[in-house]
Amino acid sequence: MRKRVYIALAVLLVMLAGVAAWQGRRQPEPVYQGKRLSDWLERPNGDDREQAIRQIGTNALPFLIKWLRAQDTRLNQWQTTWVQWQTTWAERQNFVPFHFLVPVHFKSAELRRADAAFGYKALGPLASAQIPSLMDAMTNDPSPEVRLAAEEVLIYLGPEARRAAPALFRATKDANETVRVNAFWVLGKILPDARLTIPVLVAGLDDASAGARFRAAIVLGEYGPEAKAAVPALLRMQVTNNAAATALKAIDPEAAAKAGVK
Repeated sequence: MRKRVYIALAVLLVMLAGVAAWQGRRQPEPVYQGKRLSDWLERPNGDDREQAIRQIGTNALPFLIKWLRAQDTRLNQWQTTWVQWQTTWAERQNFVPFHFLVPVHFKSAELRRADAAFGYKALGPLASAQIPSLMDAMTNDPSPEVRLAAEEVLIYLGPEARRAAPALFRATKDANETVRVNAFWVLGKILPDARLTIPVLVAGLDDASAGARFRAAIVLGEYGPEAKAAVPALLRMQVTNNAAATALKAIDPEAAAKAGVK
């Protein structure tokens, strides 16, 4: 009886593998040296991995944005649960787990997003053509994990990433605290036009999140004297915020000295 159950489940696994393979063939991935983009992304870190993705170039972008916005389908969730269950069951029955006998290739959305992030990092400024898509993900994707990932890859895109500033400004008002905090952090990495960014950062000093207030103050300090308009707001909060004190010294040393900031 146990063998029949084992065989039936193994057949089911083969069927799932076939479905996954069929889904993967619907849109052929770009290939370099006989390996698909996803194969290169799954390799251990190394120069050959990055070099391969650079050789694939902008042909990778449609796949990177798709993987960045990946969500776990019910099939993915079922596969994950099933693999965990059958591993436990097989161990109790002294069988080899099915997925060792018949490998099923599927990835969680979290791992897909990690692969995509590495792809953007490898391409660097070459991926800047996809800034509009990343802005759309930051603004409209219902998943906070996707919005967060879209923010983070901007740091790899060079000066062109500043074109995404409007979406980052909106992200500083996101309902999700982590997304807001990260938006301020990314603004500090790409430093968009001070005239547009300083008011957003000043508003961030009143955020309900201590992490957001901290990040907003840190980024204001990065702008130095260009952020003088923020001095009154920083003076109000510097007593309880070391980041505000540090920013004051970078922006207006005289005002910081008068306020007793050391």
